[in-house]
Amino acid sequence: MTLKKCSRCTVYSMKGQRLGEARVTHFGDTVTLFFSDARLRDPKIKAKINFYDDVLGVLQTNCTLKVERNTVAGASEPLMADCKITDVTNVIQRQKDVRVKVEIETPFFSNKRGSFMGVIDNISAGGIYLITKQTLEPNEIISFEYRFKSLVRHFDIMAIRAKQESGGRYGYGCRFINLTDGADAAIRSYVYKKQLETRMDKSET
Repeated sequence: MTLKKCSRCTVYSMKGQRLGEARVTHFGDTVTLFFSDARLRDPKIKAKINFYDDVLGVLQTNCTLKVERNTVAGASEPLMADCKITDVTNVIQRQKDVRVKVEIETPFFSNKRGSFMGVIDNISAGGIYLITKQTLEPNEIISFEYRFKSLVRHFDIMAIRAKQESGGRYGYGCRFINLTDGADAAIRSYVYKKQLETRMDKSET
């Protein structure tokens, strides 16, 4: 299967041990990974790789990697690898369409209204559903900070649609704007992790 629009992936050993993340470039069937993790220094390895593709979704694959020093001008990562996808074991629907249920209470900030509290009710790679007592205008930009992965990051969102909730609260469908590659990867990884947790919980009941 050819990647359509993918810039990030997570690399695992064939036994499922997480080895690290990598930046992805691709053209046709040629896939190249760029990374810094020393655990991927072996010249040639087999690995399980999850590709986060904006068009195809999450592709769970088996791959072979040919690792070498980075020779691409302008790329900051010290290592690169030619990646050959030998098998696609599973495809999960597009990340931007996958919403996972959460309950994250955190402060938000608006230039018009200052700080206010809200609850993130669900999240996808495209945005969040925010529940708050604070009224917001259509297309109003607000921000918050949260640790979806290893770092506390700043996120900007735009309120797209509103819905009356119970208890004098309002629900707002919001989309992420101005995401950096790191923030985008952190959200996608978080959503994917929550999906796996939900599936495991269902399988145990």
